Amino acid sequence: MLRVVFFGNSQSVFSNRHFQALLETPCELVGLVDAPLSKRTSTNPTQTDLPNFVEVARQGGTPVFEPDSPNLPEFVEATRGLSPDLFLAAGYTNLLKAQILAVPRLLAANFHASLLPAYRGKHPVFWALRHAERWAGLTVHVMDLGLDTGHILYQVRVRTRQRDSVASLYERIMERSVKLVERLIEDAEQGRLQPRPQLESGASYYSSVSEDDFRLDWARHAEQLRRWIQTSPGQCFANAAGQRLFFMDAEVVERPNDAPPGVLVRVGRTSCTVAAGADALRLRRVRLSHQEEKSMPQLCRELGLEPGLSLA
Repeated sequence: MLRVVFFGNSQSVFSNRHFQALLETPCELVGLVDAPLSKRTSTNPTQTDLPNFVEVARQGGTPVFEPDSPNLPEFVEATRGLSPDLFLAAGYTNLLKAQILAVPRLLAANFHASLLPAYRGKHPVFWALRHAERWAGLTVHVMDLGLDTGHILYQVRVRTRQRDSVASLYERIMERSVKLVERLIEDAEQGRLQPRPQLESGASYYSSVSEDDFRLDWARHAEQLRRWIQTSPGQCFANAAGQRLFFMDAEVVERPNDAPPGVLVRVGRTSCTVAAGADALRLRRVRLSHQEEKSMPQLCRELGLEPGLSLA
């Protein structure tokens, strides 16, 4: 039975779902590594109903580690003492270097939520939706010294949908990718792994998101802005009346006049319309920072926002 060390992010559904699949697979879990507290934020869904893998591991007597870096000599020695056959990483946020990658007898495998070589790096599902990709998915690859550059073991492809958010697309990806945990363990144990090199054609890399990635640029086409809001509900924002408005949903409509981009052109009973670079957005639900969401017309009344005002 293979001895496995799991690397993940205890605040991530992505990590916890794949950890749960590992528990249901015949193997010996000999160690668990959680991301440092400062690196547990993510664009993928945060933990909700699944047991936290750290708590599960401790209840089962499995050693739990939380190193600031997995490349520290003392951590490398600690994992070497576990005599692992395989590292399995899903949502882990630190890069493993040569010394730690040399520890497992067979290999270190990573579950990365993109169709590599596209979208190497951080937040692959977020960036795929931002760029209106028709397909997304997940790649299980061998970890090497590069960032998501190792040989491919398995891939699953998932069709994106117009109304996808990061959470909804991750859910469909995980429905298919968790099955690869058992396949990986079985193939590794039976010597059936067939890694294939990644092609460099089509390769891309994206890093962390920033506040500016969520600031709406009204000069863009309304469909692009709708997709941004749909991808990350409650995170894309604009400013008005000294407040930051976070939009929960949006619908593309024809711009009713020649209003410049960003101008509030209509305040209706259930929605408001804001001009974009092409067409306009109909906005229904909104929130202010750290407040509950409410209707856009209600917020306009509370803030004194009237047609003709520009949202920055």
